[in-house]
Amino acid sequence: MYRRFFGGLSRTQLETAKFGLYLLTPICVMYYVGLDTDRKFNLPGFWPDPATLNQVPKEPYEIQAEIARIRKARQEKRRRLEEKAKELGIQVEEDGEEH
Repeated sequence: MYRRFFGGLSRTQLETAKFGLYLLTPICVMYYVGLDTDRKFNLPGFWPDPATLNQVPKEPYEIQAEIARIRKARQEKRRRLEEKAKELGIQVEEDGEEH
């Protein structure tokens, strides 16, 4: 069967051809992938708009304002949970244990 497909190829020539194939295949794949990647792999709308993302505060006054906002949100949530606990007849002590 070998002679049928590769009749005039010696073993050395076959090994050289295999080596060339093994060497050039990854290079050709990298070349194909590296060309015009914006057109090939562009997914519109995949990344969110930077304006809609959370912005990390960097200045001290921004950090203080963010801490104040978080504390206010926690107090509001705690107040709502305590009201709901009162409606359900659950007594909550200051240390957080239920009775």
